[in-house]
Amino acid sequence: MSGTADVADHEVLWTVLNETNFGGVWMARMLLAVIILCVTAVRPFRVATAGRDVVPAFLAAVLLASLGGTGHAQIGEGWMSIVHVASDAAHLLAAGAWLGGLVPLGFILLNYSIINGEPIVDVDRILLRFSSMGYVAVATLIASGLINSWFLIGSFSSLLETLYGQILLGKLALFAAMLALAAANRFWLVPRMIETRAGASREPSVWLGRLRYHVLGEQFLGLMILLAVSVLGTMRPAIGQ
Repeated sequence: MSGTADVADHEVLWTVLNETNFGGVWMARMLLAVIILCVTAVRPFRVATAGRDVVPAFLAAVLLASLGGTGHAQIGEGWMSIVHVASDAAHLLAAGAWLGGLVPLGFILLNYSIINGEPIVDVDRILLRFSSMGYVAVATLIASGLINSWFLIGSFSSLLETLYGQILLGKLALFAAMLALAAANRFWLVPRMIETRAGASREPSVWLGRLRYHVLGEQFLGLMILLAVSVLGTMRPAIGQ
């Protein structure tokens, strides 16, 4: 931002933090991160309640959504900037829900076992609930992604002819592959696993193994998408190039 290589210059850092919207948002985000750490640290000493995870989850969602105020959405002005920031925040929350949810889902499937003919975890209900959340997340990602593309790409030719647009196309291909795996899970693997368990067959373990690999595949594709996003965040948007 300063045009120099000395990122540790105190005057530059103070100027960025004190005199730019970017710096103000980042200082607020760091404060919120400290609050989340404090809330998480005291959790083991609190009495267990049904809503004990609501506060840290809400704070984490705010921290994630606030990242929309530090990126390319800052280049706009007036109502366009507000719409872009809101769209970015929605995109981040949807991605966080989907990618973040895959981590505990993977652990649940990895540790899934049956004792005395009964599963120790109601994995069917968990999978169906995750799928329901996935519908909302995917719809939000598509809608907010189209809005963000309108702000940052501008035209179909910019999408094809600029490096920014080409990396975005790669990201979209990864998203399509991730979506295909998710659809296969929801409409093929999960129903087959439920059907075979209802028939007291040993085949659920086969379908469960395939589901584990699909979830791992989704996680890998999600990490590749995050890598593409991190590169895009350092580049000039395609619009105007």
